[in-house]
Amino acid sequence: MIQIRDLTKIYQGSAGEVVALDNVSLRVRKGEIYGIIGFSGAGKSTLIRCVNMLERPTKGSIMVNNQEMTKLDGWRLRAMRQKIGMIFQHFNLLSSRTVFDNIAFPLEISGVSKEEINKKVTNLLELVGLSDKAQVYPAQLSGGQKQRVGIARALANDPIVLLCDEATSALDPATTSSILELLKDINRKLDLTILMITHEMKVISEICDSVAVIEGGHIIEEGLVIDVFTQPKHPTTRRFVQTIINTDVPDKIREKLLEKGQGQIIRLSFIGDNTAEPVISSLVKHFDVDVNILYGNIDQIQDTPFGMLIIECLGARDNCHKAVEYLRKQGLRIEVLKDAE
Repeated sequence: MIQIRDLTKIYQGSAGEVVALDNVSLRVRKGEIYGIIGFSGAGKSTLIRCVNMLERPTKGSIMVNNQEMTKLDGWRLRAMRQKIGMIFQHFNLLSSRTVFDNIAFPLEISGVSKEEINKKVTNLLELVGLSDKAQVYPAQLSGGQKQRVGIARALANDPIVLLCDEATSALDPATTSSILELLKDINRKLDLTILMITHEMKVISEICDSVAVIEGGHIIEEGLVIDVFTQPKHPTTRRFVQTIINTDVPDKIREKLLEKGQGQIIRLSFIGDNTAEPVISSLVKHFDVDVNILYGNIDQIQDTPFGMLIIECLGARDNCHKAVEYLRKQGLRIEVLKDAE
């Protein structure tokens, strides 16, 4: 649905050139919820604004539904933008218009008949759970309700892609969860492709199928969310993951292990059905080793259970190595943090 190749955006400033995006490439499949995460200044807002040409890239290609966005201008660009809905961080509602009229606004601009507008807006209000708020004004709404209006407005022209620019960062945690549930429901019901940017890994874990990590205008890591969470490769990605899942040995335990630990220290990642398998007891039975459990937790990413366990394998060196190979053959993801002495 979205194919970005070698995208570069350079701003001209008083101090010279500022490279916001540097040869960025990524692909978002139809019907996917794709997250882009990065710290402030990483380039994520510039990237999403390039998709609908609110920012024109310096070079590169942006294909949306097989349409090359960088080659469009005038009415062709306006027509394509109508098929790319956008949700903003601070809602961007018109304070002088009611909820109904805010949602109707893009339809009015498109020349849709009043009868069709009434039907469409009524359906959208029901979809976002605001049927009883049609005639109230934005000032009378909570933050979550305002964002629901913003979502309904973004859906008014039946978009094929929905862009979310930090759509939940101005909301409290409970409201954030309700908005994410709404977006997932819309994704399922409408088979709508969603591209969202955020600085919160919790948002990525709750809603996204795939994720790209951006830093300094570069994509430093990308993949399926479950893969990135269980095996983060870049230090920045690990920092994000650890904001919601602690995958490291606590410092005090690590210090003790460095002082006197003699065994092999292993991090096990359990995914899906593997979380219910008795792998530890199998090690002890089959390989003449003792196992010291140092740290562990279990969580859920989307609908997939994910567990992490850090153990110390005590026994003959060869037995410990055989135990590691056994774990790998069970389909577990293994990282040896410290080899046996």
